[in-house]
Amino acid sequence: MHTIGLTGGIGSGKSSVAGWFQTHGVPVLDADKIVHQLLAGNSETIARLAREFGQDILGTDGAVDRRALGRIVFNDEIRRRRLENILHPQVLAEMERERIVLKNQGEKVCIWDVPLLFEAGMDKFVDEVWVVWVPLETQIGRVLQRDKLSREEILARLQAQMPLEDKASRAETVIDNSKTWKETEERLKILWKRLVQDLNQKK
Repeated sequence: MHTIGLTGGIGSGKSSVAGWFQTHGVPVLDADKIVHQLLAGNSETIARLAREFGQDILGTDGAVDRRALGRIVFNDEIRRRRLENILHPQVLAEMERERIVLKNQGEKVCIWDVPLLFEAGMDKFVDEVWVVWVPLETQIGRVLQRDKLSREEILARLQAQMPLEDKASRAETVIDNSKTWKETEERLKILWKRLVQDLNQKK
């Protein structure tokens, strides 16, 4: 199975690109979705995080309040690293498990949708990396419109991620998503056609 690691940054439009693949029948394994499941329903993980970061990170439903947790870890690199050391191995294990299932089902390509692909060292587990890129101010502007976050909160999250320019320099493919979505779609169609042709030639 050929695995593409899809990454970007907050506000880059990575989720829209992942959605494009899904609508075209390409399996997408979503790291954020796995994290949500861990924080909402994995009692062992929730208990471990509560011990590490305090009971105040828990909501009334007993799940982890992601925003409360974010206020702690995005302003403290050491604590953010502790969080990543708890979550990243579990996310990787689940994605590997799901990839094996897809391979056994006969799928030839899958997408790993991972915001922290490089930061978590998960780029070592994919065949190539595609980065969704936009300028920094575009990132900030999109997140300001989309989320209930202050500019300071957004900047804290951006500082916790590798800059998009650095990610783009390490990727096999860069998708410029700073213009219209129609232009991005056209780029994706070209890239996908090229990938399928390359894989068919290797058979």
